[in-house]
Amino acid sequence: MSYDGPIIDCDVHHHWRADEDLIPYLPSRWREYVRGGSVRLAPSAMHYPFPFATNKRLDTFGEDGAPPGSDYRLLREQLLDRINISEAILTFDVGEQASFANPYFANALCRAANDWSIDHWLTGLDERLRGALLVCCQLPDEAAAEIRRIGEHPALSVVLLPDGGLGHPLGHPVYHPVYEAAVEQGLPVAVHFGAAIWGGLAHMSAAGLPMNRLEYYSLLNQAGMHQLSSFITHAVFDRFPGLRVILLETGFTWVPSLFWRLDSAYPQLAREGVSLQRRPSEYLADHVRVSTQPFEPGPRPRDLAELLMAFPAMEHVLCFSSDYPHWDTDEVDYLARHLPADWLPAVFYENARSLLHERTAAAGEPAEA
Repeated sequence: MSYDGPIIDCDVHHHWRADEDLIPYLPSRWREYVRGGSVRLAPSAMHYPFPFATNKRLDTFGEDGAPPGSDYRLLREQLLDRINISEAILTFDVGEQASFANPYFANALCRAANDWSIDHWLTGLDERLRGALLVCCQLPDEAAAEIRRIGEHPALSVVLLPDGGLGHPLGHPVYHPVYEAAVEQGLPVAVHFGAAIWGGLAHMSAAGLPMNRLEYYSLLNQAGMHQLSSFITHAVFDRFPGLRVILLETGFTWVPSLFWRLDSAYPQLAREGVSLQRRPSEYLADHVRVSTQPFEPGPRPRDLAELLMAFPAMEHVLCFSSDYPHWDTDEVDYLARHLPADWLPAVFYENARSLLHERTAAAGEPAEA
């Protein structure tokens, strides 16, 4: 099975060539701050060495040693022109700049990264490139202000949040200013997993920090499960009917079992203070998308299709993401062989299009608390 129709890639990682490239976009206070020490514009608390010293494909480094995702020519040749990409959403490295322990510095970095991305990637370079608006959710009011500052830019397609930052899952009311601003601008919210761990602001697994990269990589889905269940059980989609969310790089095979569990338990546990207007699983198709990366096909090709077809909402939820230039980038034909054939147009194009191109329909006032 193959697929040759149009493709929207929901998670493509771009980057500056050197940290010094971002410094001119910082206010003078923070330019002096970073130049006063070692210039490293990413948190340094990640504890897991990468195989071969990188988590990127070795062929994505530029000939001059430029980091993966920083060379437009390579990105065009290796991704945009090689498959039928109609849109690629640029999501920085993973947005770890939002996760510095100093929230004021993190907020300044997000603003600088957004302006750099607009100037260098989203202005006249390639009409297929779309951008993520990175925000620091440790300061929800500042994040909302940043969304309103540049949210009307026509090349910005999503608001990008790291997975946590305040010690609360993303359904907590403290984040409501972020969602109010996103809905006001008609932008979906993308949650990229792994970013908050870089700054030591969140655990991504139930038992604490993994002890090696194999463990870390295999447990990424736990954070996705918690964040999505938080959006549902805190009635965020009832509060903000126009809000749409896409989860990036947290897998997807866990979605059926989580929502079977939520639907089963909700009638008995619905008296805890949050009254949902619908069953938990009924929010999925209208409000939630989940990227295909990392892809988890199982030992037999039919296993994955059988699991997904047992939970029909998945046909409307899955969105393709290559995760370029990471080492586990997924090939289109590989995914197509493992998915139901009649789902392919939706997974590769239609589901993402409905998420990214309904700005007018998404706008509206939040519901009464």
